[in-house]
Amino acid sequence: MDKGIKEITYMWRELNDNWYRIQTNSPTVINKLKRRQDAKICGKTTRGSTVYWLIFRVQYNKPSTAKQSFKRLNNCKNNFTDRNGLISAETSIRCSTNSRGEV
Repeated sequence: MDKGIKEITYMWRELNDNWYRIQTNSPTVINKLKRRQDAKICGKTTRGSTVYWLIFRVQYNKPSTAKQSFKRLNNCKNNFTDRNGLISAETSIRCSTNSRGEV
């Protein structure tokens, strides 16, 4: 089992607004969010930190749309935690296999 840093993503809603913040240290999620035109980087870790985090600002019209987008972004299906308006999930990376079972 890997004892390194887990790739995790958090999402929370700004105060009674349609804007959400997504904080992640997962390179796959960071690349997906950088490709979106409506996602803006609004924060990152300071120099000298051992962990690399980025915070994105994204707009959704409804909370249900935001939650659905969060699930798709992380490939987590129903494997996420929702507490006090903070949604978190470990990033699951899909492995593609060919017909012979090789990775």
